[in-house]
Amino acid sequence: MLIYVGKLNYSPYAADELITVVFRDNVQVGDRVAVILQWSKDAGGQSKANASAHGTVGSVSALSGPLNKKLELFSNEKESTYYWYKGEMSGSKLTLAMWNKGGEEVAKNIELQLVFV
Repeated sequence: MLIYVGKLNYSPYAADELITVVFRDNVQVGDRVAVILQWSKDAGGQSKANASAHGTVGSVSALSGPLNKKLELFSNEKESTYYWYKGEMSGSKLTLAMWNKGGEEVAKNIELQLVFV
């Protein structure tokens, strides 16, 4: 299990809010993954609303070195999840961009650190 933790900024919904990404296995295509986060205020107006999404790693491609990967999360579940993610892993760092169901990139450079292996 790999757990990454960082901060999400996505105006007006999230300002410096906690985001956690949990990989059940070793980050291969089809492996299970969960993203858990908190909104400052969700689209329904609820403050400090928690949210989570569960799905799979949609794609993985190697970059230079064994710990450097380019990946997509929930790209196979775009019809059932509102958000999906593209990013890169480099050592103990995971950097993601958040995309909405309409294909719009809504948050960039979400930096997370590996906190549990």
